[in-house]
Amino acid sequence: MSVSALAARLHKFLLGYAGTSLATGLQIILLPWIAVAVVNLPPLQLGWVQASVLLPNLILLLFGGVVADRRDSAAVAALACLGLAVCHIALLLYFDIRIPNLAVLLLYGVGLGICTAFLQPARDNLVQRGVRPVGERSAGIQHTVTWMMLAQYGGQAAGMLLASRFDHWGVVTLLSLQIIALLLASAFFYALRLPAPAPQSRQPPSMALIRDGFIQVWQRPPLRELVALVGFNGFVHIGVFLVVLPLLANEYGRGASYYATLQIAFIAGTVTATVVMLRRGQGAQPGRGILMCLLYSAALLIGISLGPTRFGLLLLCFCWGAVAAASAALGRAIVQLLAPEEFRSRIISIYQLSLFGSAALGALGAGVLSEYAAPITTLAWAGVLSLAAFVVLLLSGALRRLSVVAQEKLDY
Repeated sequence: MSVSALAARLHKFLLGYAGTSLATGLQIILLPWIAVAVVNLPPLQLGWVQASVLLPNLILLLFGGVVADRRDSAAVAALACLGLAVCHIALLLYFDIRIPNLAVLLLYGVGLGICTAFLQPARDNLVQRGVRPVGERSAGIQHTVTWMMLAQYGGQAAGMLLASRFDHWGVVTLLSLQIIALLLASAFFYALRLPAPAPQSRQPPSMALIRDGFIQVWQRPPLRELVALVGFNGFVHIGVFLVVLPLLANEYGRGASYYATLQIAFIAGTVTATVVMLRRGQGAQPGRGILMCLLYSAALLIGISLGPTRFGLLLLCFCWGAVAAASAALGRAIVQLLAPEEFRSRIISIYQLSLFGSAALGALGAGVLSEYAAPITTLAWAGVLSLAAFVVLLLSGALRRLSVVAQEKLDY
């Protein structure tokens, strides 16, 4: 394929990714703030609402990876975007009738989670279709993954900026913007379809394909340790982020605009870190970089638990976003480099399952702990656990020794 054709595919992929990320940025603000400020749910029920988006991943993400490996990933991603748009349309129509209650928000969250379970592995599997030549193949993949992360965080930042107008524009306008973004993303992903291969007479059962994916992860020590680490990050870091941050914003008494500002500060950190990685690269030892990100996250969580000022909290959220972006980009690049092509979607789904499935449990845990203790106590415990995880992984060594080398290989 020519360089110009690859560039066109990359642009379509990035535009589609940015569209889904813009919708996600709106959702990150809208869903918890509707629950807290419109429906007036207590912390434990907020945890259930946030978990309702993530819990379907525990069941469907692995099957989403199988579907993306069996079918054209672009078509699967396009259909998943349409499903997300339908969920937003349903909530928009319900708002015309009455204010939603807990049951409606849970049903809405489950619908979003089901569609996302099929979108994530299919969308990330499209990375390889837009890899542009940058030296050896490993550098090209790392470069494309960094562009993907920039599209993700840039789109989320745009969505959060739009959501910060919640008090002025209202729910209807913002839900409509989500729907438009997802329809456009669906069109871009659909344009990336490849010619359909000849149908196979007999395909292995889905459970056998899932098992093969787990075997591939287990046979690669860096991947095995990475999946365990992202599971910890999902449970401790994302769970805390989803539940404690809106509670902190509510305690500071500044309304939805301040919560959106905290989210924007976080995303600004992610964009800044991603731009730096585009200029300087990800380095030859991505595993060691991920371990350092875990250490920095522990320090930031403990810092936030000390009760900073409003401006101090914004600054710490910015730093938290930078660390999270670096960790996510390094982790995704390792998956793309280590995963064999025929298993890639399934390994991506296992990676995402570990991250977001544990995040659902973490959101519930953070909701329970915050119900009976102050949110800053939850943050302090998260920081201590992160320090302990850093020590364990440092002693294990599989990620610490991982390095990108020439000849398109990873040395482990």
